Amino acid sequence: MKRKKNRICQAQRILVYSLIPISLFVSLIPKGNLELWTNQFHHPILDFFFLYWTNLGDGILFLWLIPILTLKRLSYGIFMCISALLQGIVISICKQGLFKGMPRPIEYLQGIDFYQVPGLNLHHWNSFPSGHTATAMGIAAGLMIIYYKDRRLKHAFLLTGLLVAFSRVYLMQHFYIDILVGSLVGISCTWVARELTLRYFSKKIFRKSLFKTKPSKTRIRKIKQQITARRASA
Repeated sequence: MKRKKNRICQAQRILVYSLIPISLFVSLIPKGNLELWTNQFHHPILDFFFLYWTNLGDGILFLWLIPILTLKRLSYGIFMCISALLQGIVISICKQGLFKGMPRPIEYLQGIDFYQVPGLNLHHWNSFPSGHTATAMGIAAGLMIIYYKDRRLKHAFLLTGLLVAFSRVYLMQHFYIDILVGSLVGISCTWVARELTLRYFSKKIFRKSLFKTKPSKTRIRKIKQQITARRASA
């Protein structure tokens, strides 16, 4: 990876700077109020969409994404691998240590009727923070860094991550504070992974692709110019 090419775009920075005050504000609202308000707005199409879209936040996504990125460039695979490890460590510490046993909506809102998406198995414990959201936003942030120059792709990755985050509340698997902090965890771990990759894996050997590709038109043009220059000087 090269620092100049693989930058953290402005959209990511604005998102993080916005998530911090929003998280503080949401933490002041009685837990469950915003989630029950959101729960009023359901539609069969959205139920179907979010029921499957939320799976893009499954950690297993790293298992096929990392090899693909490694084939494209070794440093990309290392970058995403570090990000996945950092996220896994932070989420595990939170869910299995600091906030172990924190109730999810179905447990916290016992005695209150709310809409449940058909075919969904709701979890009861270890709510904070949202692991699916951390994974989705971490991957989105990583891909936005890798494909820094492609504005459309960056927006698509960001939208994908945000929809996964919202799906966790829509499906009543998490509270808003869970997905807000989960987003911060995912993006922050990716930023740290970027710095570690740039510091320790920025040499030319790590920037090579693991499979041969056809030379680009620019590369072919440079080779022709070099050949012409050599013939002229001969």
